[in-house]
Amino acid sequence: MKKLLPLLLVLSGAAPGEAPPFEVPENYTIELVAGPPLVERPIMACFDEQGRLYVADSAGVNLKGSDLIKDPPHRIRVLEDTDGDGRFDTSKVWADKLVFPQGLLWHQGALYCTSPPSFWKLEDTDGDGVCDKRTELITGLANTGVADDAHGACLGPDGRIYFLPGRMAHNLHTPDGKFAKKATGPWLMRCKPDGSEMEIVCGCQGNPVEVDWLPSGDYFISGTFWAPDSYGGGLRDALIHGVDGGEYAVRDRVYTDRKRTGDFLPVMVPMIATAPAGMMIAKSDAMGVKGNLFCTYFNTHKVQRHVLERDGATFRSRNEEFVQSKNPDFHPTDVLEDADGSLLVVDTGGWFRIGCPTSQIAKPQVLGGIYRIRRKNAARVADPRGLKADWTRPAALLGDARWMVRERAIREAAKLGAIADLPATPEGLWTRTRIETPDARASLRGFLSDKDATLRQIACISAGLVRDPAAVGGLIDRLKEDPPQVKREAANALGRIGDRKAVLPLLEAVRAGGDRFLEHALIYALIRIADRDDLLGALKDPNAGIRRAALIALDQMDGGNLTPDLVTPLLDPIDSALQQAALKVIASHPGWSNELFGLVREWLAEPLLDEARQELLKGVLVSFSRDPAMQDQMAQALRTDKTSAPQRLLVLEAMTRALPERSPSTWLGEARWSLDAADERVVRQAVALIRAAGCGDFDDVLLRLARDDMRSAELRVETLLAAAPRLAKLDGALYRFLVGCMDKDKAPLLRLSAAEAVGKLPLDDAQLNQLSAVVAVAGPLEMPRLIGVYERSKSAAVAKKLLGAVASAPGFTSLPAETLRKVFKGYPDEVRREAEPVVKRLEVDTAAMKEKLDSLASVLEHGDAKAGREIFLGRKAGCTACHTVAGQGGKVGPDLSKIGSIRAGRDLLEAIVFPSATFARGFEPFLIRSKDGVIYDGLITRETPDAIYLFTSERLEKRIPRSIIDVLQQSKVSVMPQGLDQQISLDDLRDLIAFLVSLR
Repeated sequence: MKKLLPLLLVLSGAAPGEAPPFEVPENYTIELVAGPPLVERPIMACFDEQGRLYVADSAGVNLKGSDLIKDPPHRIRVLEDTDGDGRFDTSKVWADKLVFPQGLLWHQGALYCTSPPSFWKLEDTDGDGVCDKRTELITGLANTGVADDAHGACLGPDGRIYFLPGRMAHNLHTPDGKFAKKATGPWLMRCKPDGSEMEIVCGCQGNPVEVDWLPSGDYFISGTFWAPDSYGGGLRDALIHGVDGGEYAVRDRVYTDRKRTGDFLPVMVPMIATAPAGMMIAKSDAMGVKGNLFCTYFNTHKVQRHVLERDGATFRSRNEEFVQSKNPDFHPTDVLEDADGSLLVVDTGGWFRIGCPTSQIAKPQVLGGIYRIRRKNAARVADPRGLKADWTRPAALLGDARWMVRERAIREAAKLGAIADLPATPEGLWTRTRIETPDARASLRGFLSDKDATLRQIACISAGLVRDPAAVGGLIDRLKEDPPQVKREAANALGRIGDRKAVLPLLEAVRAGGDRFLEHALIYALIRIADRDDLLGALKDPNAGIRRAALIALDQMDGGNLTPDLVTPLLDPIDSALQQAALKVIASHPGWSNELFGLVREWLAEPLLDEARQELLKGVLVSFSRDPAMQDQMAQALRTDKTSAPQRLLVLEAMTRALPERSPSTWLGEARWSLDAADERVVRQAVALIRAAGCGDFDDVLLRLARDDMRSAELRVETLLAAAPRLAKLDGALYRFLVGCMDKDKAPLLRLSAAEAVGKLPLDDAQLNQLSAVVAVAGPLEMPRLIGVYERSKSAAVAKKLLGAVASAPGFTSLPAETLRKVFKGYPDEVRREAEPVVKRLEVDTAAMKEKLDSLASVLEHGDAKAGREIFLGRKAGCTACHTVAGQGGKVGPDLSKIGSIRAGRDLLEAIVFPSATFARGFEPFLIRSKDGVIYDGLITRETPDAIYLFTSERLEKRIPRSIIDVLQQSKVSVMPQGLDQQISLDDLRDLIAFLVSLR
């Protein structure tokens, strides 16, 4: 049961805005323990052994990385509770001039911090309370100014320091030159406290934020940008169970430099754009939540409790609300455990806006704070940090009830290195792990056969960490009858050690079966060991699972040297998983297309493939689209009468998606004959291919289709769009048809397409004068696509008529000022002077934006969600032209199926009224200029090593080779039209917002 608690203000400084009310479980309390002026916009925090709290405190600016590094504005403060009442009362700046600190860890007298372009070790060497020594442990982190660059640091139970570079392009190198990597993240990385033994542990979600561990050594990572759009359901973010070498999906990224063991590993908690941030696993039982994972959620203004439960070699989570606030400016970014077991929640306030799907009117004046959550009637913990304890025998404190005492005992006992004093507990084994002497390793090997599965698991992890060759025999034994999590860590250790005698036992473990996480560990170990001879023999094993594992390992390992003759026999359809793995291997090798012809021909001959094989076949066709023989086979599939309509559609879609720089003549020839198909879906896809290719050879056929009033309006408009760049004149009948397609009673996508066509066609001055009547009533959906047609005229009369029409049109505010200024650029000076005041009306400043939103505040209440649904799905607002709800609508913009759970009503209002002020993460518009001056704009749908794929305003996916790109930059103009609030009534707007808020 939840209880609404008014916030008790206990600090004399200014409160973080208006103190937000919270909902917490009934047997817990929450209070503010630090706010302004002690901290203003806290981001992340950590404690030292004395109980001082180090806080990364933002300056409240949203700048690009290149501007941040010129004059780094952020700082780290140190807060103290001098009277022991649980509330902080002093604050000072401990380190200043930081680019963007997003993670803090105090360890052994130093503060570790990620702040681009480096991962830092910060020290106060003279004890004056101010950092005076900064050491770069690694540099070359991306510095974009966005939170995706890097996070960390976190301390693993193994004594290593972990940090998390995000999904940006990094050029990493350590000062000693022993580690270097130039590639695109994300990764979980680790090193020793002095920066040595730097390595990548695994992949993770696109913007990983924090990692924490269970006593068993299992670790979990919070973060955003996991799911690509193809996963559906509005999914984006996730909590993951991390495993060594694991690879997970990353939104908007396609990687070819990762070792893959098959499909991406599944995530533990998939979610929509909630923006999971800082997290922790409770180590004390003072709150009754020991072993539970707590995670902050920036977008949903809450902290959740995740009860972790073993599920084979991985975990599942039971999710519960823990802290909630209805205040849209409460943005929790970190949660940490104090020595007494209470939890601190860090609220960064309203300053951060870069790419977050909340208000883009930055609110640096809305300050944050730090809150403490306690369990009611919890017993007071005496000396929670052990400051009064006897530290001459730290091993005796490894079982202490106080968690911070146990943590310190591990560090102190490891320094002493007295193995005989250490208990047979997780703390005792982690202490041995940190000692790293021969005696410690021998002691750990003894636990490989311990009766306690947790101790066996830790012993496996430790043997792998130090690559102990003497542990191989014991690790092989663990592959046999142990629980799956122990087998997983035994396999990982054997892979790190690299002893070839482990290959056959690993293959036998594959034969025994297991879930995806265990399968990953076994195959990843085979990849690391890289014993080609034994794996070649395994390709002939009667067990299909072993053949598949050997195939994947040979393909991914160094020196696998696979050849087509080794893979082709595995295309046997008896085992679909093996066949699909073989198909993916072949598809990843240019020049192997001959091995696929028979299977491709066989699949294309089927009337209809299941969804999985459709996607696989489409991927194969795209992968080999530059192979002349495969190009011919694709053309042949369209040429034969036996190919079914669904298969023709599949081939045409693959051709359109993979279109090379120089379009194959056979493809275009078959696309021409596909224009005569009986199935309109095939005809429309053929038109899309011809349009994407910019082919003008069939304009007569396209125009014939456009004039055929027996065809659908959608097809007729699409044919005109395909022919538009080459037409010298548009006849009256077609002009009237297009104008009719923009009527308000037409479907939104048809109106949009018709406006695009008109905007690209060669209208004469008479037609432009007639079009002014259409402009005068054009809404925000049509206006930006329509207006460009006027750039081709020089007539002052046409310009003046346009000016009168556009200034009062419902869609006027959907035009960026520079777009309208460009329209009038070619007209006489007197017209430009007359137009300038109208253009300036579009240059809205932040204060005016806020004033406009305040004037519309009444629409945030008393709306009818049911009526709002009809508005969303209807033709007037046109929302479904770009957005999906519950599977209905387009996919240009974000899926809004659960938008109400991550955005407040005012944020939704802002997104509607000022769409170019708000870009949902992953849907930022980009502008690309090629080396020969061609401009492309749209949304980046995916990236590959050789190309960027842009979804353009014409709703086409355009492949742009990286080799021709001169400039790539984020655009300031959203693809969502501005001015919807003027297109519909206030009552309709009220109902629409009520509907969106209801989507949870």
